[in-house]
Amino acid sequence: MICIPSLRSTSVWVKHGRFMVLCSFLFLMSAAAQAQPLKAVDETPKDPKSSGESQVEARFTDGSIMKMALREDRIEFMTPHGKLFISTADVRRIEFAMRVPDETARKIDSAIADLGNPQFKRRETASAILVGLREKAFPAVMKATKNMDMEIANRAEEIIKKLRENVPAELLNFREFDIVFTDNSKIAGRIEGNAFKASTAQFGEVQLKLSDVHVLSVKGTEPEPDLANATAAPVNMVQYQNEIGKTYSFRVTANTGGSLWGSDVYTTDSTLATAVVHTGLLQPGQTGVIKVTIVPSPQQFIGSNRNGVSSAGYAQYPAAYRVAK
Repeated sequence: MICIPSLRSTSVWVKHGRFMVLCSFLFLMSAAAQAQPLKAVDETPKDPKSSGESQVEARFTDGSIMKMALREDRIEFMTPHGKLFISTADVRRIEFAMRVPDETARKIDSAIADLGNPQFKRRETASAILVGLREKAFPAVMKATKNMDMEIANRAEEIIKKLRENVPAELLNFREFDIVFTDNSKIAGRIEGNAFKASTAQFGEVQLKLSDVHVLSVKGTEPEPDLANATAAPVNMVQYQNEIGKTYSFRVTANTGGSLWGSDVYTTDSTLATAVVHTGLLQPGQTGVIKVTIVPSPQQFIGSNRNGVSSAGYAQYPAAYRVAK
């Protein structure tokens, strides 16, 4: 005899089976959770030196240098072939194009217009403003030397002469594009944005304005100068004083025993090995490769005491020179 369960008893067994399946599922989920414990969250502040941030050296247009950590993961870089996203970890060096903020550009345009103002005081003020804006004013002032107004053109010529006397030649070479160097490439284009996020030991979090930076290089990636093959420095630059605008590289061993006239800009008969100590490029007895640029003589050389070296003042000289690393 076959016993067929009633409809009521069958319903009870179905419900019981569902309950058992649910219990089994919950048990398996609990076991899986125990097998994979939650990871602890490390809230310790990151040290830039141990993180992926790039330690860089920024060389500013005013000649100052500062070490910092970039807090950018990547750089947006617009090229003639489209936009690139370059990881800052891959960047070894950036040479920045000249950037003139809109407000500064308006000030330059206004000052150039005032070079032809009927009032002498306005013309003098305009000249002083343009000289003070240094390399940022240079392209516009150079263009103004071709102005049809002879007063503007003549004053622009005077300003160009002063800028060449007081601003390093490398800053006066107008660079239209940013150049980014990686281990395997050199790319020209334009970095988007006006600033990088960075941090410094002195000031903490900062905004690095791109208009203020000339070169950014990753620490430890700058090529060492070839001391063995560099040309030995002459005692002074008298033999080069007719080469206005030219730059030479020399191997020099610094000393404090030479004669010196000027500050930052020196007469061509000033001792080169002493000038590099006076400017702080090298310590006495240290050997390095330097760049020397021949520039027009200022109307007056100013003496000063720097880094244990005294320089004297002097009147106008046939030519002058600047030194840089």
